[in-house]
Amino acid sequence: VSSMGAAAIQGFQGAGLSSTTIVATAKHYVADGGTTGGDDQGNAQITEAELRAIHLPPYQEAVRNGVGSIMISYSSWNGQKMHGNQYLITTVLKSELSFQGVVVSDWAGIDKLPGDYASDGRTAINAGIDIVMVPDNYKTFISTLRNEVNAGNIPMSRIDDAVTRILNAKFALDLFNHPYTDRTYTTQVGSPAHRAVARQAVRESLVLLKNDTVLPLSKTATYKIVVGGSHANNLGYQMGGWSITWQGGSGTTTVGTTLWQAIQTAKPPNVTLQYVGTRTKGRYSGDIGIVAIG
Repeated sequence: VSSMGAAAIQGFQGAGLSSTTIVATAKHYVADGGTTGGDDQGNAQITEAELRAIHLPPYQEAVRNGVGSIMISYSSWNGQKMHGNQYLITTVLKSELSFQGVVVSDWAGIDKLPGDYASDGRTAINAGIDIVMVPDNYKTFISTLRNEVNAGNIPMSRIDDAVTRILNAKFALDLFNHPYTDRTYTTQVGSPAHRAVARQAVRESLVLLKNDTVLPLSKTATYKIVVGGSHANNLGYQMGGWSITWQGGSGTTTVGTTLWQAIQTAKPPNVTLQYVGTRTKGRYSGDIGIVAIG
């Protein structure tokens, strides 16, 4: 994870932020992969020693590689929501690891904190969050934050720290002179060259969990393959979320090859195929079953 994160940061940011790069964001800080039962937005019930040994190193490597932003996790550490954890955000990340970039909340992440809206904002900002991602009630957030600052509940030094970090990133990106992205490369997005790299990445990152002498399938034997499952011939399902749209979609959402289409192309003449899709309650006979679920 550390090496992959470092590579991604270098790909997004290059040697450093400039008008030709974008800000990479490492997320979700921290130990969201160590929650009890693997629960999304759950509680990591682990010691600090375990947190530092297992979950902190990728962020240390990200900071070392100059990552511009770090996003806080919805999850908790021993019962305390990460969005309000001043120790891990300010003491560890900003001070101990010397992170100079921007700390951003997750989508409506402060709403997960206990208390009312004013308390949510006060707790999150004082914990060290610099940008609060507010999807809807941003006017309410602005007025509430201003009231908290004016009341002395959020020190101006905390606001100065956040604003400085945000402005440093914007100046590094030269956003005040070039506020819009360069569209020169837009036509190359999804090009054959890009798709070739994506296909290579998928091919090299596949993980075989178990193989009881079944794989690889023979190219010379004669046998029948039955193919089924909700994702076997649905490109949108096969690609999953963050594909064209946030949650992805069903059907031909973009250009691509489904598993069923690929199997038909790849099979040798001595192999016969039957596609059953989601009609899995029928009586089918074959030597090999390939099921794509998700």
